[in-house]
Amino acid sequence: MKKFFILIFFILFFVSSNSAFAIIPREVDIISRQKMPFLQLQLDDDVQENLKNKKEIRVAIYPPQNPPFSIMFECKKFEGISADYMFLIAHYLGLKPRVLLYPSRQEALEALSASSVDMVISDAGELDEKNEHFSHSAHFMPKHLALVSRKMTDPNLQQNKTSIRLALSQNYVDQNWLKNQFPNANISRYSSVYDAISSVAFGDNDYFLGNLASANFFIENNYKNILNVVHIYFEQRIGSYFLMQKNDPLFLKGVNTVLKSIPITQRQSIFRQWSQRFDARHCQFSSLLTEKEKEWIEQNRQQKVLVNPLYSPFTFFDESSKFHGISADILELIHLRTGLDFLPVKVHSVTEMMNFLQKGKGDIISAVSYSHSRNQKILLTRPYLSSPTVLVTRDTPISANFLSNNIKLAVTSGSHVIEWLRVNYPKIMLIPIENTTLALEMLERNKVDGVVYNLIGANYMIDHYFRGKLKIAKRLSELSSVISFGVNPDNTELNSILNKALIDISPREISLILNKWQDAPDVKLYSWNFYSTEFYLLAALFSVLVLTSLMWIYYLRREILSRHTIQLKLQEEVTLRETLLNSIPVPVYVVDRDGYIINRNQAWNVFFEQKKMDLTEFPLSSFSHPLSAVYPSLQNIFKNPSIEKTVSAQRYTVNNGLENRIILHQAVPFIDRTGQPAGLICSWQDMTLYENLLKILSITRERAEQANRAKSTFLATMSHEIRTPISAIIGLLELVVTSKEHVVSDDEPIYVAYQSAQSLLGLIGDILDMAKIESGKLELNPAWVSFHELILPVVKVFDGLARQKNLRLSCEIKTGHPDEVYIDPMRFRQVLSNLLSNAIKFTEIGSVDVLVKCISKKEPLETHQIQRLEVKVKDTGVGISQADQKLVFQPYSQSDFGKKQSGTGLGLSICLQLMQMMNGSIKLNSELHQGTCVELSVPIQCRANIHQAKEEKQLISENVQKSFSLRILVVDDHPANRLLLKSQLTRLGHQVVVAENGVQALELWKNDVFDVVITDCSMPVMDGPTLTRHLREASKGPLIILGLTAHAREEEKVAYLAAGMDDCLFKPLRLSQLDAWLNKLACRLEKKAEPLNTLNNLVSMETLNQFTQEDPVMLRELLMTTRDENISDMKQAKVLLEEAKWPGFTQCLHRIASALHIIGANELGGRCRELEKECQKSSPNKQMIEEKFETILKNLEEINRAIFDTYLK
Repeated sequence: MKKFFILIFFILFFVSSNSAFAIIPREVDIISRQKMPFLQLQLDDDVQENLKNKKEIRVAIYPPQNPPFSIMFECKKFEGISADYMFLIAHYLGLKPRVLLYPSRQEALEALSASSVDMVISDAGELDEKNEHFSHSAHFMPKHLALVSRKMTDPNLQQNKTSIRLALSQNYVDQNWLKNQFPNANISRYSSVYDAISSVAFGDNDYFLGNLASANFFIENNYKNILNVVHIYFEQRIGSYFLMQKNDPLFLKGVNTVLKSIPITQRQSIFRQWSQRFDARHCQFSSLLTEKEKEWIEQNRQQKVLVNPLYSPFTFFDESSKFHGISADILELIHLRTGLDFLPVKVHSVTEMMNFLQKGKGDIISAVSYSHSRNQKILLTRPYLSSPTVLVTRDTPISANFLSNNIKLAVTSGSHVIEWLRVNYPKIMLIPIENTTLALEMLERNKVDGVVYNLIGANYMIDHYFRGKLKIAKRLSELSSVISFGVNPDNTELNSILNKALIDISPREISLILNKWQDAPDVKLYSWNFYSTEFYLLAALFSVLVLTSLMWIYYLRREILSRHTIQLKLQEEVTLRETLLNSIPVPVYVVDRDGYIINRNQAWNVFFEQKKMDLTEFPLSSFSHPLSAVYPSLQNIFKNPSIEKTVSAQRYTVNNGLENRIILHQAVPFIDRTGQPAGLICSWQDMTLYENLLKILSITRERAEQANRAKSTFLATMSHEIRTPISAIIGLLELVVTSKEHVVSDDEPIYVAYQSAQSLLGLIGDILDMAKIESGKLELNPAWVSFHELILPVVKVFDGLARQKNLRLSCEIKTGHPDEVYIDPMRFRQVLSNLLSNAIKFTEIGSVDVLVKCISKKEPLETHQIQRLEVKVKDTGVGISQADQKLVFQPYSQSDFGKKQSGTGLGLSICLQLMQMMNGSIKLNSELHQGTCVELSVPIQCRANIHQAKEEKQLISENVQKSFSLRILVVDDHPANRLLLKSQLTRLGHQVVVAENGVQALELWKNDVFDVVITDCSMPVMDGPTLTRHLREASKGPLIILGLTAHAREEEKVAYLAAGMDDCLFKPLRLSQLDAWLNKLACRLEKKAEPLNTLNNLVSMETLNQFTQEDPVMLRELLMTTRDENISDMKQAKVLLEEAKWPGFTQCLHRIASALHIIGANELGGRCRELEKECQKSSPNKQMIEEKFETILKNLEEINRAIFDTYLK
């Protein structure tokens, strides 16, 4: 019993809590203007019995408003089409209507589910009412989809549905139908119809797709001059209805009975209260068409309409060439009923329209009045307009018998009035015209006395264009002008469709259109096409007359002024020739066929002013004439008329009376009337000064080249003679400094001597670099280099020097730098080393900071991307004054503080030249006693690391373990160098034999076996290149020959390599450099190299070296252990595979794959992993596994054999 009370308590609590939080709707009043006619309503007994229990009908509505169906102009006042139908239903069912406003549609439906209301009005076209608990009534208002656009929208945009912007209300229109009609349209949905249609009016969208009645309502009330309906989709019907519960079928039956009993007149009355435009009744027009006519419309959707642009107000075009007028509006009504699209075509006369129609250039004549002659040529539809025929005259009084006089009357060609006028008024002279607008202009200009026109057109034209000038005088007879559409006689389907559409258009709609155009604004009429022919004829005639007059005037003037003009021209010609001839700065003269000079210029006279005689008195053929040497070549021109017009210049020596001058002479013939040379125009250039300058230049150039060769010889000799002893000194000191038994201290004399020798060598390098730069022979050798290897090693070199001076040396490399850069590493390091050396040299207290960063425009880093490398070297040293900053980049120039230090003053000059060769820049910012900052900026190519960089370890020790020992023949004439090379090679573990020259070396080589020959290139008796050629001729096996030279020039190295050397290195030769070179070239020897090369191809020695830290003993033990384990696993795997024991066989494969990955045989290890996965399947394919395992065994045996050949054979 206790449990029962507890259950009752919880039930009551739950119900009360639900009631507390239930939504309370707002009750509104309903307004309806409908009269209640008597209806013969027959309700079933069970329906009437069910209604006895109801006193009121509760109806739920919800926002947003949906004009003209659901409107709330006032607070708590509900009206509209839905309100009118609901009021009728409540009245005829004998119930009191009670309207409840809910916040949303969802809450209204929840109230219907909870029986809080009896029905929900659904008039917005929602498509989500599919609920098993609801039923909807019959549609009280069918809704058809309409497409609305701005009046100025391009009509072609509607046909191209893929690029339009379409506005819809929420949850409206079936998605499948929408996607089919507008496949790629940009669709925007709005919360209300008002927002959606407003977006089109204000240009946010191109079209609105929605309910026809709603569209008409908004257009009539807000956008009458902005929007219009362009298309109606008759196949889409989304009606308005009432939503009720399924558990009350009798109530639903009663509502449907009332809706079916409402007469069509009552329905039209409801609709007309809210809209005067195209209603849903017209959407039933398709039922009037036959199937054949419907099919014809589908196949001929677009029709060309022939339009007279000067037939206002029936047809005309505005300034934007848009079709307007009474006929245009009627065609729009036909379009909305039939779906036909009408394309206007401008034609300027009725006769031309009929010709176009018969030739198929048009389908419909937009407006043509009926006449018997026209009816025989074309099919005329039923008239859509009738207007009395009137007489238009000038706005002056006329007599009663005006038509009985001999007057001129303009009538349209083919008009029905022509025969009537000829019978009743035979004295009238009829003037046929093609356009009534032009006839009215003729009347205004007194070219005719009257015009026959229809009343509508006459009123419009007079009111808008001829007010106060023309008037309607009287009506002509009982005949009226009936306006129809004209179609081709063969197009009977179109004629039938147009007739049915015209019948469907009510007279009231025609009256509205007529009223609209009676007060239409003025439209500018363009009559150019009618006068263009006459204008062009008159213009052509006038042009001919003007041109003839001008030609006659010109002829007379030419006759009068011809003699005066010729005289002036002759005078000008003489003056021009004299001025032209005397203004030429070179001597010019004219000679006739006999060799006499007939004319010359002022320069010619100046040239021979020292001559006492007159050179024009005797011919050039005379030996006493200074130009006699020229005459033979001039005779050849006269004898050969076919010779080129311009004779090539020839060199002569001519005496001008003072000295001999060298001239470059040339001649050009001039032709007489017979085509023969009448004389020659000759000229020359004085080349004496030019040739003297050439001689001086040649002598100066030869001296400069000799000086340059002497400098080059001196530098090469200096380099060789100084580098030879210096290389021995540096090498021997290096052996002592790097010896394990020797402890280096900063103040030890040997270490100081070692550093001084290196400084001296750098000084020689700077002088040679400067010489190369001056001669233009310095070339860059860019290569891909690790970014860290480019900067950090250079900074580390100066770390010890900085510590000696108690300076802080720091290097900061900004993140985001590339892995590798393409640059000349040696030259860049040379620049950076010079800057660091200067910074440390001139800094006593403080620090030297290096800042490195790369600037890139793109992220992430792309292959071979161009970046800019920027390096700043900043110190806190003595600084440089502004005056010295202008000098430090000049060769052999130093600042005041620099002169106190050792150096040549070439460092910064070389740095500047190198940076310019790299397309980079170097900037210097410094203040005296404030420190210096040098900025380097150079463009570089970058890329990601394509292989794992190998860490270079320079281990100079006597205990370095080698995998090979070479027998080396050293040839050098300098005892110190022989001692150095022997000591270095012995330190590296090789056997060394020395020789003093090439002859001695050749004898030793014949009696012994050597792997490598290291020879000096410059020796007495037999030099290095000669020895190399003898060795190559006598050698039958592989032999490595290394040349050493103190001539630090690249062209020397190229010559030695051409002689047959494998490589040529510059002295001094460092121990690490020699070791690296021997390691690189030893693989070419036959001793143990071939097996190791084979092993390198099968495993990753790079991975193994990293794994063993390049310990050869550990490497050998690892490979031997791997080989033994592989052999054991292979044997076991064969047995397990034969017995098909897959778990054990899988374990063997796993061990083999792991071992292969350790030694870097990743490709073979991957194949073992794949085979391992095949064995783990539920049913392994044994045959396939055996084939793959057989291939893996062969590859494993190759690896095992390579390990054996390398370490055991």
